[in-house]
Amino acid sequence: MTARRGLFWPLILIVIGLVFLLANFGLIAPISMLALASLWPLILILIGLDIAIGKRWPLAALAADVLIIAGGLVLVATQPSLPGFFTIGDRLAGGTSSVSVPRSDAKTLVLRVSAGASRYTLHGAEIGPAAVRAESDRDDLIIRDQTRAGDRLSVRLDEGADVRLGFMRAAQVDATIASDLPTSLQIDAGAGDFVIDMSNVKLTDARVSVGAASLRIVAPTPTGDVPITVSAGASSVIIEVPTGVEARITTSGGITTTRFENPRFSGGETSGYASAKDRVTIRVTSGASSVVIR
Repeated sequence: MTARRGLFWPLILIVIGLVFLLANFGLIAPISMLALASLWPLILILIGLDIAIGKRWPLAALAADVLIIAGGLVLVATQPSLPGFFTIGDRLAGGTSSVSVPRSDAKTLVLRVSAGASRYTLHGAEIGPAAVRAESDRDDLIIRDQTRAGDRLSVRLDEGADVRLGFMRAAQVDATIASDLPTSLQIDAGAGDFVIDMSNVKLTDARVSVGAASLRIVAPTPTGDVPITVSAGASSVIIEVPTGVEARITTSGGITTTRFENPRFSGGETSGYASAKDRVTIRVTSGASSVVIR
């Protein structure tokens, strides 16, 4: 049993590392740390297996450990949108929240978003008298700060930790920015699944920072030269550039793979980028990530 326990954690690290390596090269679907966290009940199964047969048949127990871990990883890789089978906290906890910030006479918006372990979508749309509106399936979505300086409105949108009966809940958040309001955007996020669709946002600049996450960014239709900086840890990053948008995308960092699937790109930029007045400049810095440009 001692030898089995000595191999157990190294095997887990090897298997998880192989999965992220395959995802980085696009051979399997990306897996976020949030999805891996949803496999926490496997720990209980493995402990039970150790108690039941670990002493009598250590090699058989080790083989079963590997199969169970591999099965869990296959589940999150092949069913990324599967309902939270393991997220007991979601079922035990109730409550939702929504927030809205009136635009009043604001002519520009500075929006800072702080997100934890979430499934987060952000997009632009007409939202009447509001500058920002957000809804969550947790009851702790808050406007942390809201200030006005002349015709500039600054908003900080946060989500706190919602822990019920010892379980951390992963939130589903949908945030909307007024599509006609020039916006400077900053996003600080942890491990989760994030869709930042700026195609209908009048973006002036953006800074996006995520940890171990699945991140999809849709570039805006720019006015002037719009800079976007992305910092990512061990993440899967997809950047979509709509037809007609001129863009340059550069990547740097540690173990990062970059793949251009958009045929309009050559040498990291679209053919009309150099001469375009309205264009998007995206810089991606990451640790161990895969970056795909579509």
